[in-house]
Amino acid sequence: MKLRNILLAATVAASSLMGCTHRFEEINDNPWTSNDIDVKHVMAFTQAKMYASGHEAWRSSIIMGGAYAQNTACLYSTGMGFTTNDGYTEPTFSLLFKDIIKNIEDSKVRLEQEEGVDHYIAQFDIIKVVNMLRATELYGDIPYSTAGKGFTEGIYYPVYESQEEVLEMMVIDLLNARTAIKASSAEQFTSHDAYDASTDKKDQYTKLANSLLIKIGMLMSEANPARGAEIFKMGYNDDGGYISSWADASYVRHVEAGGPWGQHVNGIGIAVEGQVGGFSHAFLSEAALKYMQSHHDPRIFRVVAHCDYVEGVSKAVDNPSLYHNFDPFAQAGEEGEFKKVHFRGVRFGDNGDGNRGLFYRKDTDATQQAAFWRDQNAGERSAYTFQNEGQFITLAGMNPATFNRTMPSIIVGADEIAFLIAEASTIPAYGINDDGAFRRGVELAISKYDALGFGGGDYENNFSNLYKEQTNPDYNQNENKTQYVNDAVARYNAAADKRDIVVTEHWLSQIGNGYTSFTLVNRTGGPSFLNKVVPVEERDYDLPSFDKDPIENTDATLDGTFEVVLHRGGVTDYTRPSRFPYPNKELNANGENVSAAMQRQRGSISEATHFIAVPQWYSKK
Repeated sequence: MKLRNILLAATVAASSLMGCTHRFEEINDNPWTSNDIDVKHVMAFTQAKMYASGHEAWRSSIIMGGAYAQNTACLYSTGMGFTTNDGYTEPTFSLLFKDIIKNIEDSKVRLEQEEGVDHYIAQFDIIKVVNMLRATELYGDIPYSTAGKGFTEGIYYPVYESQEEVLEMMVIDLLNARTAIKASSAEQFTSHDAYDASTDKKDQYTKLANSLLIKIGMLMSEANPARGAEIFKMGYNDDGGYISSWADASYVRHVEAGGPWGQHVNGIGIAVEGQVGGFSHAFLSEAALKYMQSHHDPRIFRVVAHCDYVEGVSKAVDNPSLYHNFDPFAQAGEEGEFKKVHFRGVRFGDNGDGNRGLFYRKDTDATQQAAFWRDQNAGERSAYTFQNEGQFITLAGMNPATFNRTMPSIIVGADEIAFLIAEASTIPAYGINDDGAFRRGVELAISKYDALGFGGGDYENNFSNLYKEQTNPDYNQNENKTQYVNDAVARYNAAADKRDIVVTEHWLSQIGNGYTSFTLVNRTGGPSFLNKVVPVEERDYDLPSFDKDPIENTDATLDGTFEVVLHRGGVTDYTRPSRFPYPNKELNANGENVSAAMQRQRGSISEATHFIAVPQWYSKK
């Protein structure tokens, strides 16, 4: 069945499912009537919904998750500033628990009344794990065994299980689901399935279940590596295989239909495009960008661009004729130094002068800040127009040509699994030695965008050619992709801490996915150049001080530095948060159970420590 038809059916399901919540009297009398939409449509809804909300994705992935992980940055600085905003951290919880999970549970109950549908129930169990894994990775302890059972069992205030218990219950669900999937025939599976892959459904779901076991096993690498290794091997050694190529990977395709607030778009992408509340301020972090530049990462031509915010839509500046001396690998200056470079990232902090300040002018007693988008600072000053010097002072954005409303949502990536296997190979407790996993991970990360049909291919070709024409006549993009892989493997082979190299490349591969980025950094503490606690010396920043504007005046004189605040410590006293807080609505509605969960997770940690700074069970301590 065509994707459009699947998603349109899911939209019909969505509109009907939204109304179910208000039929409590009828539900309590007859729980089987909570939803009369065909289960096949409900399945597509529960698969796609988690990836189709721009409202949720902008907040959880861009403002919070990616900023915490520091491979991207957002100048809605709550995440980078270590502060709290319920409006930014509540949407994921509500999306999952008040919308998706209850429909999964209701569908399972309805299916249990039929014969010969064990494979169908197994699919719903796997979909549940996919959704709930995000919930526990962000929030910690969550309801699992009784979540979503208001329709079916009248449980409206579920108890929170510990994260360890939640993960163990997920393992049971995955093993049972895998057994049912293997016992089924390929012909039994419905075509109303929003999880796409190039393999048949039986093979797809078997490999998805095994890959989720690998993920859960590695999620335990810090908290309980012995048990984590057991679970990891349940997926790694199973004869059904795991996701090892992009043909095996499950993903959700997205289409334009329904508009930016509809059920069909990619939520992260539509937020990057600024279509769900305004310009998203989604940029590359200085840490990630400089790492890419220093290693001549070929992905820089695919994932990075200047933004052109025309008519309220953020698009990539895709006209090469506007540029001169184009060099995406030239790095911005360090403290006290100003360089005119094409791509500059956002420093890690919550103060505008600190995280995007360029220089201080003594003649005006003011800081010049970088532009968010093309010609933002142009005004009447011709030197600041983009085609002149403005291209050298505009921030490097997440490329909207690649990260947009129709980009695929990857459920579990082939690169992610390869990196997890490579990381496990560096941990003695896991008892495996896959020498080729790291190379595969880097190769898969490089090939991902073309393999899964991301946009941005024309941008990559045009701007890699522009770099060749204007700056480096010997440059070849395809050769550089091969060279990057070889160089990464060489760094891995030479490293005393091989795990750090694996984590760093894994971290880079997740640019644009703030959820997995946050989980990786929270679990491993890496890459090693990120700090768990912002050091004293990185809380302020020294801007270069000039007697006048060095952009407009070639004779401007550097005269010392001007110190500005970069990071103010937030509510955690400069400690990178380990979790999202529970929503205020949940604290009010299910306060007793939430309070018990918070106290359990806090343990002996003083109440003086803000809850978002309390490590999760899986966190690097």
